[in-house]
This record gives sequence, structure tokens and C-alpha cells, in this order.
Amino acid sequence: MEHLHIYMLGGFRITYGSKEIALGRNTTAKFIQLLQLVWLYGKEGVTKDRLMHTLYEGEERANVNNSMNNLIYQMRRQMVRAGLPQRDYIVKKGGAYYPDPEVEMTLDVDEFADNYNRAQEAQTDEEKYPFYLDASRIFTGVLLPELATEMWVITRNVSLQGMFDECVEWLGDYLRDKQDYDGMLQVYRLAADIFPDRDWQVGEIEALINKGSFKEAYKLYDKTVRYYEEELGITATPRLLGCYQLMREKIDVEPDRIDDIRGGLLENRRVLEEDKDQGAYDCSYPSFIDAYHIMSRNMARTGDSVYMMLCTLVDYEGKIIRNEEKRSGRSEALARAIQAALRQGDVFCKYNMSQYLILLSGTSREDCDIVYRRIEDKLKELAGNRAELKYSVVSLADLEQPEYRS
Repeated sequence: MEHLHIYMLGGFRITYGSKEIALGRNTTAKFIQLLQLVWLYGKEGVTKDRLMHTLYEGEERANVNNSMNNLIYQMRRQMVRAGLPQRDYIVKKGGAYYPDPEVEMTLDVDEFADNYNRAQEAQTDEEKYPFYLDASRIFTGVLLPELATEMWVITRNVSLQGMFDECVEWLGDYLRDKQDYDGMLQVYRLAADIFPDRDWQVGEIEALINKGSFKEAYKLYDKTVRYYEEELGITATPRLLGCYQLMREKIDVEPDRIDDIRGGLLENRRVLEEDKDQGAYDCSYPSFIDAYHIMSRNMARTGDSVYMMLCTLVDYEGKIIRNEEKRSGRSEALARAIQAALRQGDVFCKYNMSQYLILLSGTSREDCDIVYRRIEDKLKELAGNRAELKYSVVSLADLEQPEYRS
């Protein structure tokens, strides 16, 4: 019998030698879950009671006993139909079930854990490095995403993700100290692809800055901030926002880079013109902060008034909308309404899924009410008459000026 490779990280699949094995169209079938559970427990074994409780929770015990026997029979028959040799694949010893010792097999979860444990036991950083690196490469995604809501998968995932986080953090620090920024970038990029909402992009950006890839670092930063705001509906984390200051501190613009800067500005301008962006400027939250400080300073010099408006989506009772689908749709409509209702010199950003911040320059308190009405009318036009909005406004002159370091 050839070697059986079982993969559960990032999705379930089986290979037998060089052949991909398909156990059926339904990858969440109970006989497949039975195999997965027994293979995950491995040499520890799993009792019949635990298997039945996991696979048939809530069903009557008499029915469950018959179902278990039928399930094992179905599993063995399906393995042969899929092109595998006739073996038991699961054996029972002393009241517990184990992987069949006659079947030579490897499981990616075990390989990941083995490399992690060997790294933990290693005495020096040089000895730890190859084990942590192999572990990070084996971890290609969360455990059995098709069964992500099953409690037995959730429990195991928590442990595996904690181990993966530790691998990435150690590798990032080690490669940074070695000044291997290409390796550092690869490690953090792998982690960010798997877990885009876990701030691994911070390590990516730092690696790019240290490599001198400033333009790429800025693009990744802006893309990530927008992902947090537009996809997750939250403000970017403090660690991610801290990247902006890190870029400002580390990037030393040399005279011969002025052409690159000019090219980047012209490129962005062309994008705006192609999109026919005639309304207010939609920016990320960190860019909004910079615009706020710039307008504050100009206001003191020119005497022009600047107001900051906060627009909040609400339901008919004036409360925050809880339905995520409705809130997401109206949030997009509000962004379009703001952009259409305001001037090109105005700036706005998404603060979270329910709120937008706006900077209105050269306007009065009474004008703000008019602006709000324009936004409200446009929102109802785009999202329907049931779309409700409330707002608050404050003059930048009335705000306490925070400490700002350029």
C-alpha cells in the first residue's frame, strides 16, 4: 500500500501516492467527520461515547448505536470506491477507536504540531529556526473550514492558531534581527493571507520599509486600512495606525526620489480623473487625521472656518442599525450620498460601518444644516425613504488642539 497523505489545514483533501482521492461531493458527510475525528486524535484514541456525542448530539442513544455501525461500514465501502485499498482505516481497541496501524499515513496537523514542539525543545535560535519555518509553511489555513462552526473544530482551531501565531511572531523577530527582510516579508505575508484581520500586515509593512520598498509599503498600508474600514466595518487597530508614523520616521526622502514622488502624484490624479470623481474626497481614517491637522493650521492662518460633522446611520427609532446586511448596504449608500452632496474641497472618511466623518471648510454653522439636508435627501434617493440619519457638528476652533508631532 502506498503512503496516504491527509490534509486538514485550509481544507480537507487526501492523496494516495500521486493520486488525489475524492470521498464524495459532500465533504461534511458524517462518515468523513468520523475519519477526521479519529485521525486527529491519533495514538491517543477516541472513545465511542465521545464520537457518538460529537457526531449525533441530541439523538436517541438506541438510534446512535446502529448509526455508528452503519457509518463505519459506509466509510470503509466509500474508501474502496474512491480507489483506496480495502483496509479497516479505523480500528477499535479497548473501547476506543484509533487509526488503522496497517495504513501508512501522515497528517498535516501532526506535522505542524511536531515541528512546533521540536522548535520549543530546541536550545538555540539557530536550531529553532528551521522547525518554526517548516511549521509556518505547513499551516496553510484554519482547520477544516468546511466545519468551522462545529464545536470540536473550533476547540482544536483555537489551539492550532495560537501555535501558529507564536511561530510567526518568533520568525518575524528572528529574521528582523538577522536583517533578512525578504524572509521576514514572506513570513508575514503568509500569515496576513491566512488571517487578514490579525495585524500581520504591520510586519509586512515594516519589512518593506527596511527593504527600501517605500511605494509598496504605502500601497499595502492604504489597502489594509481600507479593508478594516470597508470590509470589517471598524477603525484600523492602533498597531496598524502606528505604521503610518513609522513610515514617516523611517522614510528619508532623497533628492533623486523627487521624480518618483511626482510620478506617483500624477498617477493618482489620473485615477481620479478617470473615475470622474467630482465630489468630496473619500480618504482613509489616518489620512483624515492628517487633513484635520492641516485644516486646523490653515484655519488659524487664513481665518476660514472649518467644521467637523459626524453622520450616523440609525433606524426609525433613532437607534444604531443592528442588521448587518441592512447596515452594510446603507453604509455604502451614505458614502455615495456624501460624495455627491459635498464639494471637491471637502474631505470625508468612514469611521465605522455606521458612521462617517466629514470636514467642511469655509462654511458656517447654518451651512452645515443645509449640507446635512443635502446628504439626507441624497441618501433617501439612493437607499429609500426609510433610510434615516442623524448628525452632530463642531467647529475645529472649539476643539482642544491635541499635541501633534510632525
